Amino acid sequence: MGILKIDDISKIYEGEKVVKNLSFTVEKGEILAIVGESGSGKTTLLNMIAGNIRPDTGNMWLNDNFIDLYFNRLIREIPDIKLVPQDYKLKPEHKIWENIDLSLTQYTKAYRQQRVQALLDLCGISHISHKKPKEVSGGEKQRTAIARAIAEEPSVLLLDEPFSNLDSVNKQFLREKLIQIIRHEQIACVFVTHDMIEALLVANRIGVMHKGQLLRLDSPQCIFEQHDDPYIYQFVQAAIQPLRDFQQQYSL
Repeated sequence: MGILKIDDISKIYEGEKVVKNLSFTVEKGEILAIVGESGSGKTTLLNMIAGNIRPDTGNMWLNDNFIDLYFNRLIREIPDIKLVPQDYKLKPEHKIWENIDLSLTQYTKAYRQQRVQALLDLCGISHISHKKPKEVSGGEKQRTAIARAIAEEPSVLLLDEPFSNLDSVNKQFLREKLIQIIRHEQIACVFVTHDMIEALLVANRIGVMHKGQLLRLDSPQCIFEQHDDPYIYQFVQAAIQPLRDFQQQYSL
């Protein structure tokens, strides 16, 4: 059993099943990308794993322990699972290091200082530690949000469209840092994206969602070489076609 196990999870909105009986596992140190168009159900899936949305069917296990997704908790979030939303949710009045430190208020001052500095170094944001969120780039905000999320060493990190608001330079840097962070912290990571290229470049495995269904879950190479499923094939081809057009235009 993986560090995170999802079994037969589904969600119904207004009589329509938007997530349809999904099952998968994620291992320690693994990055799983869930790829799909807008409206495919991928963000709903992420929020069910985080405990923000109650599923209609299905179960979840974390570190071999059953997690009750149906319990009416006052605090929705599951302590050992951290979600980084698209808008980062950083506190604008606090400095970068303070945004991370706020996750560690129950620990000793010495440990907090040590952990914050280690995360600043790991995420490549030491040089902006005394700036406020409005003074840094989108990539730096994203890495700050990730540092804050993993401060208490959760078992699972969830990322909602982590690359969507970034320029190409920040995307590349975040891709490299994300791989480094997950390996270093040895946590399981699930991120959802509409960008197949990002998934191919970062993930250990990719799940392709379409209209609430998980069409296939496989290695990036197998997804890239997929010819049996027309939807997956077209999705991959649409992602790489701009590069082919560029190569043809300049005879590369």
